[in-house]
Amino acid sequence: MCADIQMIRSRRPKADALMLPARHADWWRSACWLTVGMVLVLGGSCISQRAEGKDIVSALSQPIPVAPDSGVLLLLVPDGTLEAEPGVKAWKDAASEIGVRMTVITDSQFLTMGTETVLEYAGLVLPDQLHTIATDAVVAAIHDFTYQGGKTFLTFDFGALTLRSDGMAVYPIPKSRLSDLAGVDYVLYDKYLDRTVGLGPVTAMRSTLRELQVPPGKSEPFTTSPSPTSNARGGSPSISSSAGPLATAQIVTRLGQAAARVAQPLGKISGKVPLLQAAGLKDGEAMYAPVSPADPGGVRAFDTQQFQMLPMPDAAASDRSRSRTVRVNFGRVRRGAEPTQASVVSPATGISRADERAKTDSLRGAEAGVVDVLQAYSGYLLGYLIYPSYVTEGAYTGTALAASPQFGLVAGLKAYGSGHVMFVNLPLTYLKGRTDALPMHGMLQYFAKYVLGSAQLANVPNGVPGMVFNWHLDSMEAQQPTRALEQAGIFNTGSSSIHITAGPDTINFGDKLGFDLNNNATAKAFLRRMRAKGHAVGSHGGWIHDYYGLNASETNGSSFLQYLVLNRQSVAGALGHPSRDYSAPQGNNPRWAMDWLEQQGVVGVYFGGHTGLGVTRQYRDGALRNGNLWVVPVTPMGNYATFEEFQEYNVPKVEVIDWYHSLVDFGITQNTVRMVYAHPPGAYDWIDVMKDLQTYAASQGTARFQWYNMARLADFMTKREKVQWSEQMDGSGIVHFQASHPVDLSEMVWRLPKLRYQMPSTVNGGSVEDGGSVWLVRAATGVRTLTFKSLLN
Repeated sequence: MCADIQMIRSRRPKADALMLPARHADWWRSACWLTVGMVLVLGGSCISQRAEGKDIVSALSQPIPVAPDSGVLLLLVPDGTLEAEPGVKAWKDAASEIGVRMTVITDSQFLTMGTETVLEYAGLVLPDQLHTIATDAVVAAIHDFTYQGGKTFLTFDFGALTLRSDGMAVYPIPKSRLSDLAGVDYVLYDKYLDRTVGLGPVTAMRSTLRELQVPPGKSEPFTTSPSPTSNARGGSPSISSSAGPLATAQIVTRLGQAAARVAQPLGKISGKVPLLQAAGLKDGEAMYAPVSPADPGGVRAFDTQQFQMLPMPDAAASDRSRSRTVRVNFGRVRRGAEPTQASVVSPATGISRADERAKTDSLRGAEAGVVDVLQAYSGYLLGYLIYPSYVTEGAYTGTALAASPQFGLVAGLKAYGSGHVMFVNLPLTYLKGRTDALPMHGMLQYFAKYVLGSAQLANVPNGVPGMVFNWHLDSMEAQQPTRALEQAGIFNTGSSSIHITAGPDTINFGDKLGFDLNNNATAKAFLRRMRAKGHAVGSHGGWIHDYYGLNASETNGSSFLQYLVLNRQSVAGALGHPSRDYSAPQGNNPRWAMDWLEQQGVVGVYFGGHTGLGVTRQYRDGALRNGNLWVVPVTPMGNYATFEEFQEYNVPKVEVIDWYHSLVDFGITQNTVRMVYAHPPGAYDWIDVMKDLQTYAASQGTARFQWYNMARLADFMTKREKVQWSEQMDGSGIVHFQASHPVDLSEMVWRLPKLRYQMPSTVNGGSVEDGGSVWLVRAATGVRTLTFKSLLN
């Protein structure tokens, strides 16, 4: 393990036991403590504007616990920030979902508490978007906290602006005041102006991406060598442009046709990235997001939500033979010459690679035991995704986790004094609000697991990882293949979510290609058999598959709601009870549809946003929606997602088999769940691939891998949200854990890294197991409280 990323015990040295360098000692302390109680100018949030004129309790009025909790992360926000603000909730929800706890602390509270008290907490999170303006006093206190041994998670545009004497927010000259913490110079507005923030692919070693919770299929190999081949398996999108570059362009993916790409000069990034090609970039050019004090990270220039809400493929005949076209709006993005002095960064191999391989020697997926390779975040239909990051300069001496081939460091970890800083040069808050939560959740998970060594509450039932397999029964064409799959035993293994479009038509009104479930005794009997086997049966949208999937929108709910109603009534009639999970044709989920589904008691929904993530909340359009719903994002295989696409694009079977194996391995190694989906016709054509997946999953054993349905996971996550727990460390280095639940703690499991914690003892209300690299503390069935303790190593 690299020295920069070894976990430091919570028993940190006292602040007065360390001496700061003379150049820091005077101004840091005077700036910190003479400014206590001052009113700070608030930073803006791109995820949402604060509510005005409402009597909402602010974060400032929320007391920090009297006794510091050594497992709690502190989220630093400006004075007056509301607890209910979507950006704050986005971070707290992310922390909860990965299994750690986070509380809000305002600038005044942070300054008042002092370094020694703040050091008693697990770490300090400095969020983007929420705190773009920071006073010198706050900046100084952050430096002091970190230097004295604190763990700091620094993101994107936190503190990007400073205040002039007249109170105006401006960019600091010549660079961010936090550059020494980040380890590179950034926020170089004085030098680059509108080229301060670039837009391009983000690369990392494959092993590191997995540690960042990026599953197989959400990243693809990335090379700087010229190549006429695609960045994605089985073929690539061909690209045409309309309305000129940097306006609106089209990416057209032609089924059954892998368009060969002309070899590009060595190092030409735009020639390897379809989205940059669509923008018309030439060799030596880069794309930039213009910035301003009102938008210091330039995130409003380009909307990444358009990448996440793309129509997903279906099995309807009308869709198989036509091109898949994606229109990309480049907003206010500009192009210009590539920076010539950006940091040259070589991402490091994952720190746990050897350890994880040793622990999971029974895993045989394509990524097990092979040479590590550089990859980049990718998206369905799009190839490499593009993200905004500040241009960075200077040599980075820490451990680089992720990089931009054009703009420098994207994420890294380095020592600072006695502390450590994880710097993430991405707008995590903004991305989550625009339906891409994977970077936030993955980076925060890395910080908690590999930097802090946090105890974590598992986000899978009984601590057992697995997968969700979602079946979409689009039309009558699926009935015979479905029956054949059943006869082959495909539905005898575990649980899945099976969703059906129930109307008599499929593509057009009157075509009579639909299931006509109300009058289809065969289909009704099948759904009842599946329910009896433990599968979750639900609706696949709106009665007439293609018509609903292609035409439902945010503005026509008054006329399209009837199709959801009809479909739900038909499925409920077949089952004898309402269904609780759902998927939409082509992943088309207008807000009004989600609102209605929540009102009907649906708890789990297939989702086209947040791709590659596990079960999560529905953040979209800059806010959290539908608090009683959990969304289950799809994980694609590069540019593709279903058997029909694999077959049309001539993706070799062996690659699909390897991908499925790697997803199983990923779930086990990362203790998580991901979702894939399929249609019966394509699955039956490749039934050998389906059987191989089930055999491989079964070989892991039910204690290591489970098949889940959406409603099952949604119910677990809802119950899990009600768990309250704490860690209190005494003077001898023993951590005392307490957990409670208003009903019972069954299925809850805590994971304690052995690198930090010794075997838990004095367990009341549960038991301890050896989980390899972690201790597993499992709550007993029926208990409401659990206590145990562990001595730190």
